[in-house]
Amino acid sequence: MKENDGCSEFILWSLMLTLVVGVAIEVFKFFALFVLIPTLAIFISFHLLRFLYHAINPEAKKAFLARREKEAKEQAQAFTEARIKKEREERKRKIEEKERELQRRAHRDSDQQSTPYTYEIGRHANESLAIRYGIANQERKTKEYWYYAKGGEKRRNPDRDRVFYEPAREIRLQKTKKIGENLYEVLLSDFRNRKARAIIETGTEYVKTFYPLDDNWFKEHAALENALKGNKSFTLKELATFHVQKAVGK
Repeated sequence: MKENDGCSEFILWSLMLTLVVGVAIEVFKFFALFVLIPTLAIFISFHLLRFLYHAINPEAKKAFLARREKEAKEQAQAFTEARIKKEREERKRKIEEKERELQRRAHRDSDQQSTPYTYEIGRHANESLAIRYGIANQERKTKEYWYYAKGGEKRRNPDRDRVFYEPAREIRLQKTKKIGENLYEVLLSDFRNRKARAIIETGTEYVKTFYPLDDNWFKEHAALENALKGNKSFTLKELATFHVQKAVGK
């Protein structure tokens, strides 16, 4: 019984294979008869007729060759002009980028800036700004709340977003006067142009630290500085609060 089933299955597959091969052959015949052969015939006829025409009329052949040579030269010229134009535009773009970069650096390193510049700032400078000026240089962050709805679709619920603040990595300020080696009077542009003193090394992109407006600060508040500077248990807001409490308590 099993041998008969195997034989029947083999015959069935053989018939299906024969049918597929037969259909493929018929499709190829149709393609060859109505597409491939006519295309080849037209191609061969065209070139044969052109050869005979040029053999009978040599002047036409010369004109044809001259026209083809002219077209080739025009194409080569157009390609060369396009390449030259592209190279010229690229050189112009690089020159403009270099000029902008030089202007940016000149603005950054100027002893007296006409407009604010955005400098990088690290933990030490942020802490000194908070302790000596009562300013917490923080940026607002949002942690988005996402959840999986019915059917596995991922959705966001803005009402459950969590807002938090962290020390900013940049600060906008404007130098108004150089008063020492890498020491400048500045306006804190994002804090109502509060006056401050900052250490900014020439050629760098960052503020190293902020000095108090009055050097007597170091003597009067040495204990405060020693207790707070580098103390990771306090946030910038808390450090700034200590300064405000000191200022109000005077």
